[in-house]
Amino acid sequence: MTSIVIVSGVFALAGIISVILPFVRGRGGFLAAAGTIDDPARLEAMKNAIVSRIVKEESAHANGDLSQTEWSRRQAYLRHRYIDVARRLDFVRRSLPGIGTLKSLLLGFLVPAALVPGAMMVPSPLAGEGTGLAATTIGDRHAIMLRGGVDQVWGHYVFTLQNDGKVAAGIATPVMLPAGAIDVRPQEGLDPEDVVVGPGGQGSDGGQVSIRKTVEPGVHLVSFGFVVPARTGHASIAFDAPYKIGELQVLTQRASAMSVSGERLVARRPGIWALEGGMEPGQRLVLEVDGVPEGRQRLWVMGFSVAALLTGLGGGLAWWSRPKRKEESLDEETLGT
Repeated sequence: MTSIVIVSGVFALAGIISVILPFVRGRGGFLAAAGTIDDPARLEAMKNAIVSRIVKEESAHANGDLSQTEWSRRQAYLRHRYIDVARRLDFVRRSLPGIGTLKSLLLGFLVPAALVPGAMMVPSPLAGEGTGLAATTIGDRHAIMLRGGVDQVWGHYVFTLQNDGKVAAGIATPVMLPAGAIDVRPQEGLDPEDVVVGPGGQGSDGGQVSIRKTVEPGVHLVSFGFVVPARTGHASIAFDAPYKIGELQVLTQRASAMSVSGERLVARRPGIWALEGGMEPGQRLVLEVDGVPEGRQRLWVMGFSVAALLTGLGGGLAWWSRPKRKEESLDEETLGT
């Protein structure tokens, strides 16, 4: 009987694994993630990569390294992927408010006040490297753009640098980036050599991200991209200010289901939140983001819970229904003589 229970348990476990396996394999797959990409630059790069792949496969077929059947199959697959990416790109460009609209909102928030002398910028003790005058300063207004990926939040931290002098001047300053980010990249207004990573900070490798840059006269927009992990549709994003921030706005796409909350964070209009009172150096801001697109994590929890329940119920039922009568020994007294 024991062997029957063991064999039944093995087969039941194999069946459960075969049911759960599709939920486990392929997490974060390319097609699932591509459905949430709303960055036109990334989509254009995907289109170019697909075209390069088609050229490479065609060359392999021409050299005899690829059969006609396989070449036809790959050509059809890549052609369909190209159409999918092109449709997604067209949708992103037509959707409102979209990333382009968010950037226009940022420009309206950051730049006009910067054009008024003294209205936006404050003196910075970190500015004016090697000039004798603190000509280059960090803007008093900052903005954070957030958009949802699959179990991730993709963000852009945007601020301005202003050189109010007549000649180029340098600036060296740490940058406010989220703690625990899994990816941090310089974007608009920065070259790779302008970014310095030091020990103990908020970068993706655990180092403090700083910029050391020579700034031409005028107002210059600067941005960093970052990725923060999310869990079951929620993410907590913590920022530690290394400098004074007078005004801060948080923006999301109006069409998305994402919402942001936090201490002193007030909703101004759909998709736009403002931080009351700004931030002082060393102060922490924690953004609670809900409505992030989910992957298979919740399904994993449900699947493994059901599997554990079924395994427990099956084992308990097998134990409860086992034969309870033991064989009696037969001797001469039982049989009689």
